Amino acid sequence: MSGPLEGIRVLELSDGTTHYGGRLLAGLGADVVLAEPADGSPARAVGPFLDDIPGIDRSLAFWADNVGKRSLIVDEDADLLELLAAADVLLHSLRPADAQRRALSFAALSARFPELIVCALTPFGQDGPWADYLADDLVLMALGGSMAGCGYGPGADGLYDTAPLACQEDQAFRTAATYAAIAVLAAVAWRADPGRSDTGRGENQRGQFIDVSAHECSASMTEWHLMSYLCSGETYKRGPHPTLTGADGRQIAALTPDFLGPHVFTRMLEMLEADDVAGALSDPAFADPRHRAKNYGEVWRALKRLAQKHSAEELYRMGQKAGLPWGVIRSPEETLDDRHLAARGHFVALEHPELDRAVTYPGAPFLASGSPWVMERRPPLLGEHTAEVRSQWSAPR
Repeated sequence: MSGPLEGIRVLELSDGTTHYGGRLLAGLGADVVLAEPADGSPARAVGPFLDDIPGIDRSLAFWADNVGKRSLIVDEDADLLELLAAADVLLHSLRPADAQRRALSFAALSARFPELIVCALTPFGQDGPWADYLADDLVLMALGGSMAGCGYGPGADGLYDTAPLACQEDQAFRTAATYAAIAVLAAVAWRADPGRSDTGRGENQRGQFIDVSAHECSASMTEWHLMSYLCSGETYKRGPHPTLTGADGRQIAALTPDFLGPHVFTRMLEMLEADDVAGALSDPAFADPRHRAKNYGEVWRALKRLAQKHSAEELYRMGQKAGLPWGVIRSPEETLDDRHLAARGHFVALEHPELDRAVTYPGAPFLASGSPWVMERRPPLLGEHTAEVRSQWSAPR
């Protein structure tokens, strides 16, 4: 089975922050080759590890972001230049000074490879006062604003006694890697159309440079924090996530936002009255959103009475039937057993011959009738495809 990017060659040179973007391109059918040093990508040292036994080829974190790729060992930058002669895209995580020092700046590369698309994903982009600064995901989530909206709400006195919380796992870099993959897709399409890509630089100079700042990507994803301030001038305040605990002890996310429309309270009230737990909410005064806002404790007391009578799965179905955005908070093993995901074939088992076993991976993030997601290759062992890639990429295309 071939994907829509079949024939597109991507060389990935990264500290690990671009790996998810490379995975997306591989899933779309591109030949993504991970150029690694002799001791492997730093991501190979990140746990957890298979059976809790550390090893260069046992990192589950590495597996998750590198499924579908090939790996070759590159000892010198001169070897990279030979490979780039056959590549369509270079995806890297070099900060400006590092790229310049290694003669891998876009100016140097485009002079030799005018059709090469170069995408650099760095913490702060290629220019500006922080261009050569280092940053981890925690710093980027803090600077981008997302962390300001994550964590526990204030106490009864309106003051916070806890610090903001970080999102789990590299959300800033994974978001940036997703945007990088989208930008690469656009660049590939732009390059393929001579009419649109002729900008006066010459008919063969259709490559381009894509500058992805993880800092900017983090700022762009702050739905409540930044946009609320831009639109209203008011600072978004952290608060507890609305959850209900069912009779079986499991929780559901039980959002009841009035901004979705007048049906929210009306249908919720019908659901509560059907179970005889509406209490004060049956008072006609609660039909007024302003009255509800002043007495929202009554809403949650009624919902908690409902939750005491039903399991989390039952509550989920009841809320969905009432048109409410409710969902069970599933554990990983419950997600694997999700019948809807199973019906759509989301999870894919790939054979690991070196382990004599198959490993299950999350599959396609979408289904496309004409340009399918490709998932046939397990994550690569370190340097596994060195000879194969050198042979294939050195031959005329």
